[in-house]
Amino acid sequence: MEFYISHVPTRATEYTVTKAIADQVLHKCPGLFLADRQQRLPNFKVTLNPDDRGGVRNNGTGALTLTTAIGAEFLALYNQGNITAMVDGRQLVFHPSGRPVDAGLEMTLERAPFIDPDIAQERQKKIDALQDRFCVCKVQIGTFYRPDNAGPCDSRAFSIEWETDLKQRSMAWLKFEYDHKLMRVEIGDPATESTRYDVVVKFHNIAKMALGCSFGEHHKDRYGRDVLNRFYNFCVEAGLRPPIRHVMIDASKQEFFNNGNLHHILRWLVALCDNWPIAFQIQALLNNGIAHTRDVLKLRPRIDELISRHGSIAGEVMRYFVEAAANRPTVQPLQKCFEAILQRQLRRRQFTAPDGRFFCHHVTITPTRRLLEGPNIMQANRVLREFKGYEDYFLRVAFRDEDHLQYRWTRDVDGETFLRERVGKVLKEGFDIAGRHFSFLAYSSSALKTHAVWFVTAESIRATLGNFETVVHSPSKYGARMAQAFTATDPSVKLHKSQWTTMPDICQNGIVFTDGIGTMSQELATLIWQTLCRNYSDNGANAVQPAAYQIRFLGYKGMVAVDPLLKGIHMCLRPSMKKFDVEGKDFAEIEIASSFGKPMTVRLNRPLVMVLEDRGVPMQVFLELQEQAVSNTRRADESVSTFIDLLEDHKLCKDFWVPDILRRLNSSGSELNLSQMQPPLDTPFLSRLRSYAINHVLRDIKYHARVPVPDSYMLPGVADEGPAHVKRGLPNVYCLPQGKIFACIQNPGDNEPTWLRGPCVIFRNPVMHPGDVQFVEAIGEPPRNCLFAKLKNVVVFPAQGTRSLPNSLAGGDLDGDTYAVVQYGPLLDLRPQKPGAYPPVTPFTLGRPSTVNDVCDFIVEYIHSDVVISRNQAVDYPKNGHKVKTHDLPRALVPFKPDWHQSEQPEQSNNLKADYYESSRALGYMYRSIELEKLPDGGVSDMRSDMPSTDRSWEDIASVYTGYQEELIYISTTYSLSKTALSEEELVIGTVLANCSNREYKKDRVYAMKESLSFLLRVTREALVGELHEDQTEEIAGQLARAWKAWNYTLDIQRASNDSGTSLFGSHSFGLIALGLVLECLARMGSLPL
Repeated sequence: MEFYISHVPTRATEYTVTKAIADQVLHKCPGLFLADRQQRLPNFKVTLNPDDRGGVRNNGTGALTLTTAIGAEFLALYNQGNITAMVDGRQLVFHPSGRPVDAGLEMTLERAPFIDPDIAQERQKKIDALQDRFCVCKVQIGTFYRPDNAGPCDSRAFSIEWETDLKQRSMAWLKFEYDHKLMRVEIGDPATESTRYDVVVKFHNIAKMALGCSFGEHHKDRYGRDVLNRFYNFCVEAGLRPPIRHVMIDASKQEFFNNGNLHHILRWLVALCDNWPIAFQIQALLNNGIAHTRDVLKLRPRIDELISRHGSIAGEVMRYFVEAAANRPTVQPLQKCFEAILQRQLRRRQFTAPDGRFFCHHVTITPTRRLLEGPNIMQANRVLREFKGYEDYFLRVAFRDEDHLQYRWTRDVDGETFLRERVGKVLKEGFDIAGRHFSFLAYSSSALKTHAVWFVTAESIRATLGNFETVVHSPSKYGARMAQAFTATDPSVKLHKSQWTTMPDICQNGIVFTDGIGTMSQELATLIWQTLCRNYSDNGANAVQPAAYQIRFLGYKGMVAVDPLLKGIHMCLRPSMKKFDVEGKDFAEIEIASSFGKPMTVRLNRPLVMVLEDRGVPMQVFLELQEQAVSNTRRADESVSTFIDLLEDHKLCKDFWVPDILRRLNSSGSELNLSQMQPPLDTPFLSRLRSYAINHVLRDIKYHARVPVPDSYMLPGVADEGPAHVKRGLPNVYCLPQGKIFACIQNPGDNEPTWLRGPCVIFRNPVMHPGDVQFVEAIGEPPRNCLFAKLKNVVVFPAQGTRSLPNSLAGGDLDGDTYAVVQYGPLLDLRPQKPGAYPPVTPFTLGRPSTVNDVCDFIVEYIHSDVVISRNQAVDYPKNGHKVKTHDLPRALVPFKPDWHQSEQPEQSNNLKADYYESSRALGYMYRSIELEKLPDGGVSDMRSDMPSTDRSWEDIASVYTGYQEELIYISTTYSLSKTALSEEELVIGTVLANCSNREYKKDRVYAMKESLSFLLRVTREALVGELHEDQTEEIAGQLARAWKAWNYTLDIQRASNDSGTSLFGSHSFGLIALGLVLECLARMGSLPL
């Protein structure tokens, strides 16, 4: 409803009038429209009519627009004389205009939050202040380098590798786009040139800026204004770090990357065809901007000598050299860095990948570069296991923006054309790396979510994956079926073709209740578990034998759960699990994608909080849950037991055995805090570990609402097999009725299981629709004659009824999806809501057999869709291949974000207040209620690998430590998300605390980091004491002696480094390894609890 406003002071602005109406009428609390502060603030819009004579004044009139409901209430109260709004001492007068309100504005007022006019005014001031453009005379692109004759204090010079003079040949303008947080250089004269180009630099990608005048020249624009001062002021206004003034840089054309130099490099790389891992590292020096061609060519004699004399380890030496060169001081020449690394690496033991893992080379394709990384340890898949020994012929290729994050652009950018030309061309034509040509092979479903695929030198491998005739007409299905072979899995048991059979799905009225699940015998489940435990560091002691596994087997994928009626070694699969044919194999291996040895913790997340709040859960419930979680987290400083609880609840420090170390020391009488009765356990490093762990957990709560929910369990879904056996004629079989579930919980160490009974809320992440959270009832202890009585740590769904329950929960199925079963009382009081509709969608087909190029087109379309479409559309796109039109997508209603969207920057330095409003939703209160404390300073960390002088009796341990430290440094720099290497505390905890706007990318990097750490710790422990065995007292005694020696060596080098005022990087975590081995040996000898 619209009202005319009159009697407005002519000097008033829309912001002052809006503030007056908000403070005095609509948002006054308690007041006519608000009873308490937790109510949603009524939204409204004020416009003022400009003065006909021009200028910034208004003509004394304007309009107030409200939603229909609020407008009717406002009119009634105003007519009763209950509403008064004053601006600069004048009372505003309102009366209905009678004009219809624009539908778009009405929707905005209904759905969008009210924005504080102070915030809106500040934002508009910034946009107005950044309106002017800067004329660009020349654009130069190049590289910084250190001249041969440069002294230690001399600055680096700049080599101009490409430039264009825009003053003579064209024209260009630089402008600041505050809305998109970027600078844009528009190149091209629209009056004379048909093609124009943009150079875009995002604010967050700018590491450093500098201003300077050449030869004392003063830069003035046509109005006589100092251009450099204006640019400096614009940077400050935009929230950027101010440029450094008065910088003189020697810029000249060195032509490091001209055709001649590049040709010399290419000929060398081709000559290294038999030593491709070395060639890969040489290419990385250039592609990653670490060195220029002349420096690399100067190293050729030394690299050739390294290959001839130490060929077996040359690739490993070069891997460390590339990492060290990228992080070397700017004053250190490349040649000196090489010699230092060479001397250290020739003295250390080399690593070999364990079974089920391999060293993978990575390439990241950005809009302008090909960045090389690795090789890094990675879990293998079926194809890599079949081609063991040829891993160097495979590449993991990711498509990302220049900042390594996923592509992001506004709807105004023709991103699809860019992706076709950049990504599509690479996929279809392949590319050369280090003299070897690679072509697109396939992708795994999880990797595609991060825009990563597999490339290989021999495309013929694709023909060995299986028969895809049934899906070949659909590019998305064709690609997804090939992806099965590239899922990261662990090998387990091989079955003869007589040991597995197929059986029909359980269907009623066209509803498939067993979508993605089969069965296995108890004997087979036990055999699989025994096989998996051989590769676990604890031999499976910290898990309950799973009742179900997520598998890949020939052309099948999904889950298999134990059926007590199956005997011997046998597995039954269903048609819904079959994705393609693999023929002609008498034996086939069951690949394990996931095992479920214990229930997972249910945690809130932001979409779930919003849905539950909309369904009637009071805000106070979330705040109380969060307050308890924060309190429990901060209590980690109080005692060993509370610290252990924090680490185990969040799976922190697990690879370093820190929880076990603390538990065993505590059982011997040690405690964190000094007391007369107990010896102190705390150390400065352990104190920092606690601070980092607490910060990690609190950040997850503050920025992602990851709050644990009591009395709740995250479990994989399986089907009740009762109806299948009833159909076969088995009498007296209990079948779960519709709306009921069965769940039996048993954690490691529990003497007895717990059966869930009573009302529950159940959901599956990601929650997208209000109906994705549903009510069910858990039946408690299993009835007689049921087939699921022995199933633990799974949720059993009914296989009968009018609709599949998993499908009602965000379109779930039973091929490995996990479901949250919640019995926490305050979350059970929800308003009923029908589940969303998730009907099967017929995949997009071409009407002809798909080619590999069609799959490449699908990947391009997927990446584009992932950039611009909503989450629920993105989830289904890889399955059905139906494109979503960008112009059909809804636009943001307001150019502001809620405050809980702010990035994880310390002290919010990069979060401009003009971009965010204070959210009145539960998420806003949860976000604002947590204040993060500054992390403690770990002092000066010395990352060199030169050991302090020690006794020669330590030589064997020192060799192990050197190798450990080198690899730890490599991991700390490789997986960092910023210019700063990861701290030793982050590595021990298993986290990356740096901010990252893309959570999936950060999770992917943290997972890869933990894979590398797990491998490093395994080989380091084996190097120190060998493999630990049970019941071999004499051998364990010898291992204890070696572990004790390693512990004392750690104390020795720490004392030496402390005397020098530094902390030797890796020494504390190496000490944890040694101490953990000492305590483990003592436990195996019976001197400590296991």
